[in-house]
Amino acid sequence: MKAFSVAMAVLLGAGLAWSFQNKPVNEMCPVKTGEAAKPGITTTFNGKTVAFCCNNCKNTFEADPSRFASKVGPQPRVALNSVTDALGQGKEGSKPAVVLFMDGGAKSKTFGEILGDKELNDTFAKVAYAAVLFEKGSDEAKKYSVSSAPMLVIIDPTNENKVLKSMPTITIKSVKTEIENALKKMEKK
Repeated sequence: MKAFSVAMAVLLGAGLAWSFQNKPVNEMCPVKTGEAAKPGITTTFNGKTVAFCCNNCKNTFEADPSRFASKVGPQPRVALNSVTDALGQGKEGSKPAVVLFMDGGAKSKTFGEILGDKELNDTFAKVAYAAVLFEKGSDEAKKYSVSSAPMLVIIDPTNENKVLKSMPTITIKSVKTEIENALKKMEKK
């Protein structure tokens, strides 16, 4: 069963990573700044898909990518692999731990896509984020009162790992709001 759980977690992680592949991380051309990038004209740079306004700009970039690297844009969000890692990083930085308990279902994939939206980049810079495989009845699921997946749980690692919010449904706006609320609660202490 443990081997199956590990394999499932790897597949889920790969699935979430795949959902961000081939989506350009930029909207504007990094070579001709001010020009809109076209999602069909791309190259890969440092594991990211980068879009350009034309093939000439793509060729110029590929000839000397370091010259334009600062204009590429943010990288897709990377999740830690365990609740323990998120709690440790959160405690160390005095910031909330945000944990996505997920399974192989379509709703978990949708959660991953929402949480990967670039509108949440600034918000996620303020938290420690982990995505983990939900195992019904596991110690972690019991500890954080997670009975089904997907579930987004916001935890205060500086206050005995207190759950600040459990979210069985999410939107970009609700994630922003609840993380900001968690940050305010943690500042008041």
